[in-house]
Amino acid sequence: MLIYGASVCLAQVPVSPADLKSRGIELMDRGHVEEAVALLREALKSAPEDPEILNDLGVALRKKGDLSASLHALETAVRLQPGDARIHSNLAMTLRALGRPDDAAGAMHEASRLAPRDFMLRRNLGVLLSEIGQADRAEQELRNAIRLAPSDAENYGALGRFLATQKRGAEALTEYRHALQLAPQSSNLHLELGRLDLSSGDQSHAAAEFRTCLELEPKNAGCHQGLGSVLLAAEELSGAERELRLALQLDPKSGEAHRDFGSLLRQQGKFPEAVAELELAAQLLPDESSIRLMLARTLEKMGRSPEAAAQLEAAQRENQRRSNASLATSAILLGTELLQKGELAAAAEKLHDAVNLNPADPLGQYNYGLALLLQDKLDDAIQRFRLALDLRPADSDALYYLGRALLTKHEPERAAVSLRKALRLNPEDSHARNVLAVALANSSDFAAAKEQLKLARAHEPENPLYEKNLLCLERGMKDCELVP
Repeated sequence: MLIYGASVCLAQVPVSPADLKSRGIELMDRGHVEEAVALLREALKSAPEDPEILNDLGVALRKKGDLSASLHALETAVRLQPGDARIHSNLAMTLRALGRPDDAAGAMHEASRLAPRDFMLRRNLGVLLSEIGQADRAEQELRNAIRLAPSDAENYGALGRFLATQKRGAEALTEYRHALQLAPQSSNLHLELGRLDLSSGDQSHAAAEFRTCLELEPKNAGCHQGLGSVLLAAEELSGAERELRLALQLDPKSGEAHRDFGSLLRQQGKFPEAVAELELAAQLLPDESSIRLMLARTLEKMGRSPEAAAQLEAAQRENQRRSNASLATSAILLGTELLQKGELAAAAEKLHDAVNLNPADPLGQYNYGLALLLQDKLDDAIQRFRLALDLRPADSDALYYLGRALLTKHEPERAAVSLRKALRLNPEDSHARNVLAVALANSSDFAAAKEQLKLARAHEPENPLYEKNLLCLERGMKDCELVP
């Protein structure tokens, strides 16, 4: 009876929010996410404004897949504890999962500002900036991460991935080799290096990397697919079939594996099976016109000419789109050179050709807008900046120049909206703060204008323009004008 009575008493002792939080984190670390969420929600009942509990709950909810609830928890945590870099970082990850990469980059930038020597935040910021098309800033942040932690292999791997996307293969190769010197047992690094070797035509080194990857991780679907691709190119069909079947067992949604397996079946004369694989590959890799060409040839061999013609037409459309995009890129480069030389009319003509060839190129739309703005063609410039932003909403430069164009057109309130968005993406842009200050002053919000100029001056004290504008404001703009 005494033991039973003691058990009842212990069961009635309330558990503190801190204990519930600790248990919740332990469960989350062990992969028991549902139970972790339940405990953290229970902890929150006793401490509804505890930012630490809200932060951990936000992370657990993201892992559970409840992204809206995760966002709410993390936004509340940020409001309660705005100086905590971890919370901003976790908020960024949830925003990214929600498909809001521009907002995610803004949140990660704030995390990095709060903890400037945290190399992981710098690296994650670089990755997010790359995803939203801000290549120069992305590379800078990734190199900052390496500078802060030169012995971290993932820093070099992240930079290698970025450089590979920028078609800078030789530089990417150097970074991957740095990474593998630090982490030779990383199967994913061997996989990525193998793919880079394969894309550059070095099949021998690619095969060696894929085999090393499989020694380290025998169930890595990507490495089986990569090795199968190399063996297929070398016409070692039995080995290729073995590797590709393993890849598809491990990852049935691999478009590359379906593509290569379809090619293999075609070489074996198994046309119906090849068509099924190639159709799946075309769905999974819709931009890869070579799959449709292979599918068209296979259908033609089977006597299914109308279907073959449809696939051929789709491949030709994709090839034409790529050709136009390539021509547009050349026109953008030439137009940009002319723009830098001050040959505005010629630059505008070349950039006009570029956006006609490829209207979906945000850089072309942006540079065309800039050429028009410099010729005081404000309405046309505003239209181009907006088109650029439709294509790439997180382009802080396009937002900045849109703001400038709207200000020149005497629409200061709309200019301020655009400039504030630019500053959320790039808070260190003192030029944008100065132009925002002018827009705010033109809207009679003098206090906010002064605050922006003080921030610009603090960040770039050597620029006399900000001091001059600030003095003009403090004199009530008597006998002076603000300069954007």
